[in-house]
Formats: sequence, structure tokens, C-alpha cells
Amino acid sequence: MKRFLLVILIAAVAALAAYFIARQHSAAVPSTIANLLPADTALFIHIPDVEKNRDDWQRTDLYQLYREPAVQDFLKKPKSKLPEKGSLKDAWVDSAALRIRNGFVATNSFDSLHLIGGFEFRCDAKQVEAIRERWETRLLTKLPGAQRTSANYEKHHLDIVSSAQLSLASTIAGHQFLAAATVEDLKALLDRVDGRLKTPALDGDGIFRAAMKQMPADYAWMLYLQPKQLAQKLVTLRAQNGRALPPDQQTMLERIQSYSHAMVFDGGKIRDVGFAAMPRLAGTKLERTTLGLAPADTVLYSAFVANMQQQFDWVFEPVGSGSMAAPLQAITNALSSAGLTKEDWKAAFGDEISLMAAWSANAKLPGAVFTVAARDSARARKVVGAIASSSGWQKSSRNSAEYYSAPMSGVLTAVNPTVAVSDKLVVVGLDSASVDRMVTQAPAGNGLTASENFRATSKLVPEPQQMFTYVDLPSLYSRLDATLRPILQMSAAFVPGLSERLDPNKLPQPEVIAKHLSPVVASQSYVDDGYRSESVGTITIGQAAIAAGAA
Repeated sequence: MKRFLLVILIAAVAALAAYFIARQHSAAVPSTIANLLPADTALFIHIPDVEKNRDDWQRTDLYQLYREPAVQDFLKKPKSKLPEKGSLKDAWVDSAALRIRNGFVATNSFDSLHLIGGFEFRCDAKQVEAIRERWETRLLTKLPGAQRTSANYEKHHLDIVSSAQLSLASTIAGHQFLAAATVEDLKALLDRVDGRLKTPALDGDGIFRAAMKQMPADYAWMLYLQPKQLAQKLVTLRAQNGRALPPDQQTMLERIQSYSHAMVFDGGKIRDVGFAAMPRLAGTKLERTTLGLAPADTVLYSAFVANMQQQFDWVFEPVGSGSMAAPLQAITNALSSAGLTKEDWKAAFGDEISLMAAWSANAKLPGAVFTVAARDSARARKVVGAIASSSGWQKSSRNSAEYYSAPMSGVLTAVNPTVAVSDKLVVVGLDSASVDRMVTQAPAGNGLTASENFRATSKLVPEPQQMFTYVDLPSLYSRLDATLRPILQMSAAFVPGLSERLDPNKLPQPEVIAKHLSPVVASQSYVDDGYRSESVGTITIGQAAIAAGAA
């Protein structure tokens, strides 16, 4: 009996130890799949549970916005232009039927299409076979001259679709569907599944495991990239173009040992976590010195650390060809004519940069400013003066600072690009009033930092050491709506094709949209030999950037 109690006690202690270890290492290595991949895997994408992702997505603020009756009414016309059937719709329906778990795609080569992938299914095997048959039939119709063959390997039956363009080999092993771009790659994958292949797997790679420790355990999907092959290609390409770097220098891509990224459904919000394993680029710690100057109506505030002494060496380098060659050459010539050297440039500026946009409710455009810390004010004044004067900007002095204003074209009277250099900052803005506020270091009063919304949102991410970004998404959308809605309605009257695709009069009222939006925040710090970034909001900073680029 005592031995039995001792065994129970040991088991309890082991369970508690495992629990606390799991708590300390928030991201569990996806070993089940990583054990099936070779150690030299260059790209790995993992989706743990598609069905859970679907349920979590439907609880997000973004999905609730999509389900708003006014939004659905507005989307009727655009959706009517979409095909009734399509590959994406079919894949969405099939994924629901298959109840996919542990879906993955991977490759160990960017030179050719050596993709492998698969997933676990939680449905009847006959249903899987029917869906698989449907997939292969579609593939045969889309590939002219494609042929369908089969082969046996060990205890597995392989289906093969091949054409001059590509090939696909697939099989069902237990409750797993596995596929590869070549038969040999599928055989190697099956050897790992069956335990015949004992060569090192990705799960045992130290760089991969270190990256996975930075990923959240409950991610909806995760990407792991080993950029070594891409970096080697870049080095070769630069050498071929006569732009090879000295032996003691590396491109940014060469410095990155690995990059991993994961997305989490965090209640109504979405959270992104990224980690780039690489040496530290700058020792400066972010101070956010301009945050206290941000007014209450700030819709965007961003501050980050950049190694100014390295990032802008190009201003003293020979300029090549391209659309930016002429203006870059003009900057280089202006600095050289003023007797300024690379050392002057490096000494002039600090490493902290900030971007701020304030947008009051009655303004048509935001007041945006860009700032750089002035490390050596005298040299900063010379550098900015040389560049501005060569471009015909007008100089003036006030507030113990030197101002340069762009020549007015008369097209946009609300925009008056202005640059100012003070003892502390170099400020670039769209209007002189915004620049003045930064130069005089005028307290924002009841500013952004006094906002409870800002303070609560900032706590959703770790304290930043390298980068911090805050976007007041509800206010930003409301301001954009007030500015762009009349333009959209007018455009529909003069552009018939636009009114055929959407009805501007059915555009939901801004409060209908804004109530589902929350501020977006992001931070980045250097931890565990890499840069770890985190962003959370209705959408994340990365997703917002992609959406803005697509628009």
C-alpha cells in the first residue's frame, strides 16, 4: 500500500512539474508534425484545428461586423458579381466536411517545387475518398494532357496526377491525408510516418525549437521560415550585378537565422506574434520621447529604433538607375557641395524615429508629423539645410529652430510640407501648425497618454524596447468616412462602372462600423537572441498594412 501511495505521489509531482514547465514555455513545439519533416525544412506552415478556427473566427469583432444587417445589405451587389461556385468556396465547404486537424505544408527547397503537405481528418473514410476524387478530377480538367496513374509503396496505395507543368502524389494513411509534389518526396514522408526513416527531423533542430518557444501555444496558424537558401540566392544575385558586399558585411536576410509567425484568436480580437532570430541591430532602447506631445485626437502614433548610422549610408553611395535615381542623386550632390561627409550624417541624428497623425473631427485631413532625434543639433541643421535648400524650400527661423517650407503649388492648400530642426528634433510635417507643436514641445494637455482607452490598449502587449505602434481604429475609420463618403458618392454618379459594382448610398453609417472596431497596438523587443513582436486589435498592424497595400 505504501508503495502504491508513493507511486501516486511521484505521479502527482511529475504532473505538477509538467504543468509548470508548460506554463513557462507558452508555446508547445508542434512535434507531431515537425517529426515528419527533415531537419533542413526551409518553410513550414501548421494549422492545428480548422474546425476550432472557424468557431473562434465567428466570435471575433470582425465577423460580428460582417454579420451586421447594414453591412450585408451593402455587400449584396458586390457579392452578386462573384461566381456561384469557385475553388475557394469549394475548399471552404470541403474543409468543414473533413473536420481538418494538424494541416501542414512544408518544403526544404526554394529551387524547385518540392512541397509536401497533409492533414488529419475526423470524418468517414468514404467521405474523404469522395472529396479526394473530386479534387483530382478538377486537377485533371485544369491540366491539359495530365494523366492519372497509381503505385504501391510498402502498405500504401499512391494516386498520382502528372502533367508537363506539375505532378501530385497522394495517399491516405490511417486518418491522415498526405500529398507531395513528387512521388519520391511522398515516399520519404511515409517513411517518417511509418517510423522507417531515422534521420534528424525538424523537431530536433535547435533553431526551430528556440523559435517555437516564442510562439503562443494556442495559435490558429503558424509559419516557420528558414531564410538561409533565400539569403544565398540574394548574395549570388548581388555578385552577378556587381553589388557584392565586403566579406565583413551581411544583408539583412543573411542575419536572420529563422523567422516564425503565429496568429491567435483572442476573444473578439486577433493577436499576431512574430519572432526573428538574429543579432541585435541597435543597442538603443526605445524611450518614446514624443508620446507626451501626442494630442487627444491622435489616430496614429508609432515610434521605433533604427540604426541611423547604418541605414542611410546610401546617401553617400553612387546612385544607380531607376525612378528614384534623380532625386537621390540630388541629395547626394547637395550634401557633397555643402562639404558634409558620412561622419557628419552619422553624428547628426539619433536612433529614435516617430510618426504621429492627429485628426480632429472637423478636419478633412490629418496633421501628420515625422520626427528624428537630433544627436548633434549643429550638424543636423547643416544636413537638413543643404538638402532643403537644393530643393528650393524657403527658410525661416522661430521657436529657436530653423524651418523650411516647400514651394506652394496651389493644388492642395491644406497641405504645406514643412521641415524644422530644433536642438532636440528634426520634424517633418504636412502643415506648419503640427510642426510647431512638436518643436515647442508644447504639452498635449489632456492628450493621448491621458486616455483610458490608450492606456488599457497599451497593456495588451509587452513593454516595448524597439518599436511601439498605436492606431485608434474607430476614430480613424470615422474620419476617413467623413472625408471619402462624399467623394465615393460623387464618383458613382460620374463612373457608371462603379455603381454597377456597389451602391454608395447603402454604405453603412460610420457608427455601425466603428462600434465593432477597437484600437490596434503593437510592440517589439529584443529577447532571447531575436526580435519578438506582438500586435492585437480588431485586426493587427500587419493585417492592416496588407489591407492598406491591397487598397
